[in-house]
Amino acid sequence: MKKEIKLLIYTVIILTITGACRVQVSPSQVKKYNFIDSIQTAQQIEELIKKIDVRYKYFDVNIDLKFPSERCQKLSDSLKIEPWSIVDFDNNGLSDLLVVGQGGHSITCIFDKGNDKYEIKRINSSNDCTFPVVRTINKSNIIDYYYPINTSGLDWHKPQISEHIILIYKFGDFIEQNLDPTEKMIEKIEYAVSGCYGPCPVFNLTIDSEKSAYWNAEMDNIINEKEFKGHYRSSIDEVHYEQIVDLLNYIDFTKLNGNYSVDWTDDQTARLKITYNNGETKSINDNGLIGTHGLSRLYQLLSELRLNQEWK
Repeated sequence: MKKEIKLLIYTVIILTITGACRVQVSPSQVKKYNFIDSIQTAQQIEELIKKIDVRYKYFDVNIDLKFPSERCQKLSDSLKIEPWSIVDFDNNGLSDLLVVGQGGHSITCIFDKGNDKYEIKRINSSNDCTFPVVRTINKSNIIDYYYPINTSGLDWHKPQISEHIILIYKFGDFIEQNLDPTEKMIEKIEYAVSGCYGPCPVFNLTIDSEKSAYWNAEMDNIINEKEFKGHYRSSIDEVHYEQIVDLLNYIDFTKLNGNYSVDWTDDQTARLKITYNNGETKSINDNGLIGTHGLSRLYQLLSELRLNQEWK
């Protein structure tokens, strides 16, 4: 009888623990079948991306993975690149689609945000010969992003020498994975962008630790078909402010280079200055705005403050 009672108690405990574990399972971990899971042809991808955004009406999948540069071709062949990969990058339970495009070599990701809504992200790079290899680490889908090393006198008949960075989807985009983020006390963020040969917005933005913001709109700050020009003030909401500060600490801005530059001309230049930890400063000058993937995302978030905040 005692054995039966012990067995009953043990069974109840196990069921209770199991039930508690089920309750703690996040909905984002539950796989949901979507249209992307059914994709089997390049035509399906091209039709989907053009339907999502008309600006991609000329987008073609590089189904044969052929590249005009011999060094790119050798690197692609050695890595056994796939034309597309179907994985869930943003962990919402819905598969996303990473695609290698033709013409102006591009790596593009289509995110399924649910309720028949999609988002398109291009992985920008100053190198025209970059390739993604998708893999899973600790239940997270990451990208090994390969690029060739520029070696003078390189023998193109030999296997390509390459390096890679690890990209992970965080803060709304693909950025470099950092397993050891910092925790600096951000006191002030100063951000300015120059013009270019085109309709590039020219402005500077300052945000202090009290979330008070100052925006000087100089040229081409067109928002909802209205041009803003002059000086504006706002109080940044908690969500957007914390996202920017958390991203700065995640990318550990203090360890980034002071200068970055693309190998073409006529592009914008970003100037970023962070004051932190009782007056210490870090300045970054970025010609082309793609010094790192993390910085590129930071620039986007800062620029979007002009749209998602109330300015007076």
